[in-house]
Amino acid sequence: MKKVAGFHISVLIYILFMYLTQETFSFMGLNIFLAWLPLIFGRFFLRGKNKWPFLFIPLWLLFFPNVPYLLTDLFHLASLGIYQSGGHFLNITSDWWAYLTLVLPTIVMVFIGMAQVFKLFSAIKLSVRQKIASFVLLAFLASVAIYIGRFERIHSIELLIHPLAVFKLLVIDWNLAKVQFVLLFSILQLGIWGLIYFLRRDGQEE
Repeated sequence: MKKVAGFHISVLIYILFMYLTQETFSFMGLNIFLAWLPLIFGRFFLRGKNKWPFLFIPLWLLFFPNVPYLLTDLFHLASLGIYQSGGHFLNITSDWWAYLTLVLPTIVMVFIGMAQVFKLFSAIKLSVRQKIASFVLLAFLASVAIYIGRFERIHSIELLIHPLAVFKLLVIDWNLAKVQFVLLFSILQLGIWGLIYFLRRDGQEE
């Protein structure tokens, strides 16, 4: 319980730190907050003892794509002056600090957020085939949401504000580039879940 509380407090401190003190990658405060929300909704569902916690599942599903979305933020590292042509690196303290404030929370939130999916699927008591199908479907839906979020600049909350416009982007507007991105990002997410699965099994065997 203390570890869980410590994690959530650390997330809040990071969000405030990035918002109040940082100029480079200050947007990460908001992105981490959006990725933190599904963790909260998922935990409310897992801790519930009656049928009402299922109300948190739609909220979790709505905000879950913000977790793997963080992986696209890694491309912002290209804006730093650390890397030079020819494979040389510069020891610019401010840039390496910015590197830390982007990479570390991204790795932590992605792994914790995606690991929580295993707990949610177990709590719902899905069969092995249903779990596999659910992982594939979730990866696909999240990839589509990430595509329209990154390229169409649509945020999760707009599904509630402009549902028809978002529905069109999700279902109707497709092209080859979108198909390729969704496929690639689905494979990426499934690969991460595969890694988490084998790490969990390895830990249980020990």
